[in-house]
Amino acid sequence: MENYSIQSTQENQKSYNRQRTTSISNSVGINAVNNSNDVAIIQRLLINKGYSLSENGHINAIQSDPTIVSILNFQSNNSLRITGNIYPNDDTFKHLNLNHNPQNIIESDDESVHQPFATNAFFFRRKANNANTLNVIFEGDSWLDYPVPRVLDLYDTISDRNQRLNLNALHLAKFGETTSDMYRDRSNFIQYISNYRIDRIYFSGGGNDVFPKLDRIVKSTHTTFQDNFFTDVSKLAELRTLSGDALKRKCIQYRRYLNTTAFDNAIFNKTNLNSIFGSVYQNYMSFGAIVNAHTSERTRFYMHTYDYPMFKLGVKPSLAGVSLPLGPWVQPVFDQYRITDDILKAYIIIRLLDKFYYLLRYIKSKFSERFRFQTEIINFRGVLNDSRYWRDEIHPNSDGARRLATRVNF
Repeated sequence: MENYSIQSTQENQKSYNRQRTTSISNSVGINAVNNSNDVAIIQRLLINKGYSLSENGHINAIQSDPTIVSILNFQSNNSLRITGNIYPNDDTFKHLNLNHNPQNIIESDDESVHQPFATNAFFFRRKANNANTLNVIFEGDSWLDYPVPRVLDLYDTISDRNQRLNLNALHLAKFGETTSDMYRDRSNFIQYISNYRIDRIYFSGGGNDVFPKLDRIVKSTHTTFQDNFFTDVSKLAELRTLSGDALKRKCIQYRRYLNTTAFDNAIFNKTNLNSIFGSVYQNYMSFGAIVNAHTSERTRFYMHTYDYPMFKLGVKPSLAGVSLPLGPWVQPVFDQYRITDDILKAYIIIRLLDKFYYLLRYIKSKFSERFRFQTEIINFRGVLNDSRYWRDEIHPNSDGARRLATRVNF
């Protein structure tokens, strides 16, 4: 089979638009004669199905080639003849074109009040030994287990986006849990990871360790943003002319101008923050040791940052317009310390979440040193940069969860 360097993205689009209503002219796959335009069409179709590969990559007659792997997986997931080839008008090509623009799940399909564990575990066990399934454990907090009906959480949207992989999910997440709570309640995690092949672990942990203790992390000594906290006077002057979402977006964009040394020394209680982060680190490492003892180098452990929760400060979770006895978690601390400066509020949150990101990077480095499984950090910072993506103070709404899930590919 010849090797093809696929045309540029623009050329691919033009080619695809010309041929999208017609069949491919030759074929794509192992030991096949490939037309570069066909390859572009097949790659585009696979990408639209959610497969992670590059449109302008190469296709080689080896089973480690990303396009070949995606074709093999697609054929397996759809119970088609597994050849790695796609011939003109064959069943694989027809299946690729079915539901070309599949719809996301909608809020009426929400599983925010998720299956009881016994039911979920039963279905997981029934499918876990199927070689074609991707067995995934979801462990974490309310970003994976938002307890309000008709609000999609990340568990819903990540599961939906990755269904092409014949996902078999075990949902262990519980809203409100800290990483210490998760480790204390680790019996189910250990039971399933030690008795079944676990391919992926998605872990959402740390938010509840940090935000409910914000009053211990932030000092009460500053109520306004000081000039020496910024390294660019003109940029700070610009921020002071803005308000609302526009200000928050610009604060995210300009965070590189923050004088982090001056800001951190003035704003954060380093002893308390280091203690909280140290606990999070120990709990992640403890879970890592469990994963390492029972999985292989093919297992992937995903952990994510949180996005900057500052677009709906003070808004509580609600159901049918009625506030629930949950939160808010951030604004009351600002009220307690009489912090009314929106720039200061924004950079307290931004800097704290950036520090958490660097904590995850440190954890990833230690995982790589000590453990054999693979680790990925999903960086959500700055993705939900508008009020319309947030449900309440610290949780995304359904549109926000869908937006975040585009960054997660198993």
